[in-house]
Amino acid sequence: MTHYAADKSVLAEIVTLRDALPTWIVSTVELVELAENAERAARAVNPETADRSRQLIVEVAEWQQKLTNWQQEELSPRLLAELRILKATLDASMDEANAAAAELMLFI
Repeated sequence: MTHYAADKSVLAEIVTLRDALPTWIVSTVELVELAENAERAARAVNPETADRSRQLIVEVAEWQQKLTNWQQEELSPRLLAELRILKATLDASMDEANAAAAELMLFI
């Protein structure tokens, strides 16, 4: 049986991602809803909400980069599969968050 030494360090960090993922998904859905409601109401977004949304996007982007970097390491097939699934989930979330951020002009 092959031993994948890098698995241990990645698994230690990925626990944080597993715990945060549900919160990020909910926050992304709320951001999309906010963008749609703000557009309909023709209202500006609360500055605190805008800051939280920007922080969400930056944090998820940092994790996307970590996942990309980890996928280049020699990891077990099981862990690589999990990383691909997590990355696909974050990619979809970021697509939604970036579209909503563009509507809200959060990065202008």
